[in-house]
Amino acid sequence: MNTNDIYEKITNLIIELLENHIESDYTQSWFELSTNEVFAKNIVSNHIYNGINQLLLSFIKRQNQYSLNRWLTFKQIEALSGKIKKGSKAAPVVYVSHIYIDNMTGKSRTKEVEELIKHNLSYNHLDVKKIGYLKYYNCFNVTCVENLPESFYKIEEIEKLSEFENDERIEQLINNLDVKIDFSAENPASYVPSLDIIRMPLKKQFKDKESFYNVFFHECGHSTGHESRLNRNLKGKFGDKFYAFEELIAEINTAFICAFFGIENKITDNVQYINNWLQVMKNDTHFVIQAASEAQKASDYILQFAKVQEFIMEE
Repeated sequence: MNTNDIYEKITNLIIELLENHIESDYTQSWFELSTNEVFAKNIVSNHIYNGINQLLLSFIKRQNQYSLNRWLTFKQIEALSGKIKKGSKAAPVVYVSHIYIDNMTGKSRTKEVEELIKHNLSYNHLDVKKIGYLKYYNCFNVTCVENLPESFYKIEEIEKLSEFENDERIEQLINNLDVKIDFSAENPASYVPSLDIIRMPLKKQFKDKESFYNVFFHECGHSTGHESRLNRNLKGKFGDKFYAFEELIAEINTAFICAFFGIENKITDNVQYINNWLQVMKNDTHFVIQAASEAQKASDYILQFAKVQEFIMEE
């Protein structure tokens, strides 16, 4: 499968997720919080998947009604003498690989560069350009595999923080953020890039704390795009691709952070946003994968202020 086919395959899955959300009358979440595990992870390495892979695997879990969000590769299954159940389908995990092309000859010098990188040596003396391309491998949900270690199937009680503890952790993050926050009864929720300020209504104006935190983390996601932070294009106008891209980044960022703290997060019910995303995705298969990657960077940036970095999803 070539790179373009991979982009199309992944994009079609996310389009299906959004269309399912519309069919469910906008009640569907990005992540299920009712199960014992929120984030998809590799059960052998304990690696927590990130970016687009986190969205994909969590969606495929829900779509197929798997009881666990644990995954492993075909090679890992073979090494453990596991047996894939008849009829089970693989799920894709995507990643970026690179080739290195000589600027003078146009020939590949990838092996030479990779050998230098392998030995922690610089390749800056070589006149090459680095070109990224998308690759993927298949993995299987643990419930689709037999004869694995018993611990792989063990369902443990979900670890939930008390209401006070949960609020305290999030409030600590808010107090530590490197952006000014203005709470006012007259404020609509917004981020103003020119002033680098988040404007929020008062907490009591929201129907519950989940609603408040969802809106706050959305605006906080936008703030990470400031030139002093992750430096994204924040000059898009409603209806254009740049605006849709930034809104999707903020939305997925919110989903990652809310899931991290165990807060229910629904995919937006803003019909204009969703239709805009769908329109762009159907014309640009790179759109959602790039947005999820930027959202992961945004949530990682924000979560560093929570002083719980050991739980941040790793690359």
